[in-house]
Formats: sequence, C-alpha cells, structure tokens
Amino acid sequence: MRRTIVVMPQGMGSDASSPPRFVEELDERMKKKRRRKHRHRDDVQNHHPSSSGKETTTLLVTPTKKDRHRSTTTPASDAAEGKEEEEEEEEEDKDATTKTTKMLVSGGVAGAFSKSCTAPLARLTILRQLQGTNAVPGWSNSVVAKEDVGIVRSLRHIVTTEGVRALWKGNGVTIVHRLPYSAINFYTYENTLDVIENEVERRWNVKEYQAWEVTKRLAAGAFAGCFSCTLTYPLDLVRTRLAAQVTPTVSGDASGGGGGSTTTRSQQPHYRGILRSMRTIVSEEGASGLYRGLPPTLAGVGPNLAINFAAYETLRNYFGKNTGDFGKENPMFISLACGSASAVVSASATFPIDLVRRRMQMRDATKGDTFLAVFKSVIRKEGFVGLYRGIYPEFAKVVPGVSITYATYELLKRVAGVDTGRM
Repeated sequence: MRRTIVVMPQGMGSDASSPPRFVEELDERMKKKRRRKHRHRDDVQNHHPSSSGKETTTLLVTPTKKDRHRSTTTPASDAAEGKEEEEEEEEEDKDATTKTTKMLVSGGVAGAFSKSCTAPLARLTILRQLQGTNAVPGWSNSVVAKEDVGIVRSLRHIVTTEGVRALWKGNGVTIVHRLPYSAINFYTYENTLDVIENEVERRWNVKEYQAWEVTKRLAAGAFAGCFSCTLTYPLDLVRTRLAAQVTPTVSGDASGGGGGSTTTRSQQPHYRGILRSMRTIVSEEGASGLYRGLPPTLAGVGPNLAINFAAYETLRNYFGKNTGDFGKENPMFISLACGSASAVVSASATFPIDLVRRRMQMRDATKGDTFLAVFKSVIRKEGFVGLYRGIYPEFAKVVPGVSITYATYELLKRVAGVDTGRM
C-alpha cells in the first residue's frame, strides 16, 4: 500500500500591496482550520475502521509522541478539545469585533476633530457658495459679500454681526454627521481594498497593469464615499441649512418710547436643532426633502474621495519609501504634507459640483430643477468664475482639514493597535 503525504500551502503569500498584519492573521486562521480538519479526520478513522473486506497492508511505524497522545484519547478528552476549539473560535470573533470597533472609532473621531478645527472656514465657504441666491439675504446683501473681501475680514464681519459663536454655527450637527460618516467612510475603504486585493487580484492577473494600484484606490474611494454619504445624507442637509442661516442681532427700545433704554436681541432662526430642523423640513417639503440634492452630492463625493484617497495613498507610499530615515522618524509630517496635496487636487477637481450641490440643498432652488439646470443658471448669472465662488476659503479649510483627518486617523490606529499597513 502506497502512503502519500500531502503538504498543504502555508497561507497566502504576502505581496507588496497586501497589509502584512492582515496576511499573518489570515495565515494563522488557516493553520487552525487545518489542525481542526486533520484532528477530525483522525477521529473518524479511529472510530470507523475499514470494513470493506479488502486486503490491507499494515505498516509498522514507530509511534510519535503526538500519535501516543491520540491513541490514549478518551471521550472526555475529545469533549475537552472540542470545547477548546469553540473557545478559540469565540476568541477570534471577539478579536475581530474589537478590531472593527477600534477602526470605526478611529475614523469617526478623526473626522469630527478635523471638522471642529476648520468649522469657521467651512461656514464661510457655505455662505460664499450661496451668495447671489435668496437663501441667505443677511449675507448676500452685506457690504462684505458685495465687495468680495478676504477671508479674515469676512470672518470678522460674522463675529461683528452674529457673535463669536456664529463661527461654529451648525458645528454640533457637523460632529453628529461626521462621526458616523467618517467612521463608515474609512472602514468601508479599507475593507473594499481587502476584497479587491484578496479576491479580484487572485482571480484575474490585473497586477501587471501599470496603473492598477491607483485604479483600485480610485474604485475603493468612490464606493466608500458614495456608501457613507447615502447613509448620513439627511444630517449633511440639516448641517447646510443651519450653517446658511444668518440671524443678525437687532436693537430695540426696551421701554417702547423714544428715549428709553435699548436692548439687543437676535431674530428667531427658521431651523433650530437637528431633530426640530428635520421635522420642519419634512413638514414643509415632505420626507423626500431630507434627500434633496443627493444625486449631485454623490456625483461630487464619489470622484472627490476617489481622487483624495488615491492621491494620498500614492503620495504616502512614494514619500514613505523615498525619504529614508526622515520619513520613518517623522510619519506625522509626511501624513500632513500628503494630506494637504491630496486635498488641493481633489477640491480643485470637484468644487463646481459641490457648489451646485449646496444650492440644490437650499429652498432657493426651484423644485424640480436638475443638476444641469442649476449648473447652467450659475454660469448664466455669474459666469464661469461663479462655479468657483468660495474656492479660497475652501482651500483654507480642506488643506488643514484633510491633513488633520489622515494624520489623526493614522495616529489613533497605531495607538489602538489596529494598524492595517495602509494610510
């Protein structure tokens, strides 16, 4: 009787594009599964010997320590081994859940922290984008808006007319929106890349193409952006409505006469709070009002995040490999620099789409207006330059914002011990 020994492969090979830690974890799981399979096969052979009646050849093999252990197993020991295997599986599931939670928290906190740092510039960008419409008359009719002054004077005007807190108007809903949005965005991006690298690259020989690395990052970034945006869009719409409100303080005569003392009070805003704003929108525009402007949003978010992720990871890998000891000793600086560059590239390419999206989110846009109709209207009334109205505060916002987001995400992943080898 010929005895055949089969050597099983030791897990998947680690290539330059696969995260080393992910490969090691997958190899370990495969090894455990093979051990369970071999143990189950041996148990079957021990309990169900051959009874076919055919002549068999007996091999006299010196038993090893492992064989002697198996020959002395009892039902109690088998039960103990089974229980140990179940505990190992439960531990693996628990570790996977913990890793997922840490990654989601890292992405959410990074996005919320970045948005809070750049909230004043984000509000100024929205006001500039909606300038020339009837959505924010308190801003459009101001001297600052008509003269199109710089960022500093514009921020000073907001403080003078509405107070310092107005710089962060709508930031509460921004944080509520950014926590789930950024968490889902980063998590979906990394898992989409895992699927591409471990499924697509295995079945098709696509790694030969020179642009494949950039292509897969573009695809993963676009899918992650559209998926996370769709799930959290109502919060983004409410954030835009709250940030676009201008409620200047007005003076009044407290005594009702001509010579009495005066008091200052703020006009009542139309939208107040997240839930109340949602109820107001639903009552005035219907449930579909919460998704007003979603198509142009996806048209902007998809390419924006595709370019953003692809540019960042490409630059990060390049400078990480070609800066020597400086890149290894200063990973935070490399992350900030690459984040700034990717932010400028993605914002320049998709800003006109974002401007049209903002205008479609406001009630100023005529109901039924398509993306193309609003796009043509902007060019007709304000010229081609109107498509880039507010681009400077946008640059001032996204350059530090994207840099802070990536750097914070990488830092939190390293601290949490879930570094995936990317970003």
